[in-house]
Amino acid sequence: MADNATRRGFLIKVFSLLFGSVPLVSVLGGCATTGLAYYRGKMTRGTVSLMPPEFPELSEDGGAIQLEVENFVEPVVVVRLNERDFIALSPVCTHLGCTVRKEPSFFRCPCHGSTYALDGTVVRGPAKQRLTVFRTERVDNRLLIYL
Repeated sequence: MADNATRRGFLIKVFSLLFGSVPLVSVLGGCATTGLAYYRGKMTRGTVSLMPPEFPELSEDGGAIQLEVENFVEPVVVVRLNERDFIALSPVCTHLGCTVRKEPSFFRCPCHGSTYALDGTVVRGPAKQRLTVFRTERVDNRLLIYL
């Protein structure tokens, strides 16, 4: 797990150097770790704010994006569960810390095959605990993610 955290931290630093602190701008068409569109986010007082309608990937149920949040250790995956509900998750498998990949209707860990529902609950082990969920709140058209 330390190797994944070190690698992730290194990549975040490289992207920060290359792209600076551009708030919520798409950096890559797809992220090699989760298979999702990758955006940068800025945290203000422990909160990331985004407008879901501005992200085409979040226009359909089951759509998802990955946020790399400035000054936050790990990526955050935002998933549209339905028209009104979104969830923010850590993509780090709770079994041994590998990064899960998004499939059309679930997440799968490439290391040992754990499968998670889009809300982060375990569907199939060896993982026993759900993915870490970050509290979210809808305020008008904004989605607030509390890190």
